[in-house]
Formats: sequence, structure tokens, C-alpha cells
Amino acid sequence: MKHSRQNPPGAQTAPIVALISGAILLAGAPPETARAQSLLDESGTSTLAPSLTPVGGYGANPQEYLQVSWSVVENPSGIYFYSYTVNNPAGDVLLSPAGGLTSTPEIFDTFSVDFDTTKPGEYLPGSVSGGALQEVNAIDIAWFFNPSIPAGSSAPTVSFQSDFPPTSGNANAEDASPPSPWSSLSLNGQQVAVPDAPAAVPEPAPLALFAVAGLLFLPAVVVRRKKSGPAK
Repeated sequence: MKHSRQNPPGAQTAPIVALISGAILLAGAPPETARAQSLLDESGTSTLAPSLTPVGGYGANPQEYLQVSWSVVENPSGIYFYSYTVNNPAGDVLLSPAGGLTSTPEIFDTFSVDFDTTKPGEYLPGSVSGGALQEVNAIDIAWFFNPSIPAGSSAPTVSFQSDFPPTSGNANAEDASPPSPWSSLSLNGQQVAVPDAPAAVPEPAPLALFAVAGLLFLPAVVVRRKKSGPAK
């Protein structure tokens, strides 16, 4: 008399349990972060263009455009140091209402970078430095210089710290007379580096949860079929 070979109890369900465990581990596994990579160290130079374009534009009169040297350096604690130095080129002069050059040298006394400072960690309170005065508003951080920065000179470096890496944002500089104000948004202007808080991490996808639920149901189906046996 032949005897059918039966697997020991739980033999059929063991692979399924392993699959369930793997699925749960995958669903709960945190994403890899950039912390394993080298620390960020970026720098660049951006142009702030005057609101009143000089005759001939940038090509004919580049001295009417301010230059911002910026850098973002990350330390081992994950804090990002943002710094900016604004240069007022030699030969920068006031403009006439039609954009013509005058003989009066131009100055600037205010610089600001635009971003949402109301987000926690976008800038670290107490970390803003440089200039004669600093002002943190909901939409920007501004620095005021005294004395004003004349043509052919650079402003003292200004800085702040943030919990977040950079993205591109707008900057501005001002004085009382054209070509002021200068901006990233004016014709031929360029953006600078500013902090950018990452988007919130989404909850586990519903499909992943359904997959786990389906795997939990499989052992019951297998056991039930085994008990019922073939139809007579």
C-alpha cells in the first residue's frame, strides 16, 4: 500500500511567511540619504541687473550691473553656511531717466535674499551676520550697510545658517536712485543660492499595504485547500 508523502506542518507556509516579512521590511525601510556622500561645498557668481536698463544693455555697460559671489558649505553636523559678497563695479554711475550714463558715481546700501523664512529650519535664528543691521522678514533676509558701498568696492560678506541645502532664489540690492534697484528678476539678472526645505516624506503607498495584506491572506487559503483535499 502506497503512502503519500506529506510535508511537515508549516512547510508550505514557511516561504510565504518569509515573503511577508520581506514585504514588511521593504515597506518600513527608510530611504537612503545623501549623508553618506561628501559634504556640500558650492560657490558661484550671479548678476543683479538694474531695474532701468542702461543704453546698450549689459554688453555696452556691464559696470551698471552688480555681481554677487555666493557660497554654500555644509559642515559634518548637516548645517549649511550661506554667504554672499556683493561687488559694485568700478565705473558704476547714476542713470538718466532714459538710461543714459551720468557723471555721478553710484552706491548701494541694502542687499537681500528671498525665501520663506517662516519654515522651521530654513534659517537658524541668531545665525544672521554681516552688515551694520540685519532684518529677517517672512519672505527674505536683508542686510543694511553703513557706510554705503561705492563704485569699485565690495560690501562686507553677509551670511546665515540653515538646516537645508540650496536651490535657486532671487536677490536684490538697493539705493535711492537709478539704476537702483538691482534684482535677479530684472533683464539679464541671475539667481543666487538660497535654502530649500524638502517636501514632506509621504506615508507608505496604499498599494504596498494592500500587497502585505494579500500575503497575510495566502497561508489561510493554502491550509484550507490542504484540509479539504481533492473532490470525490
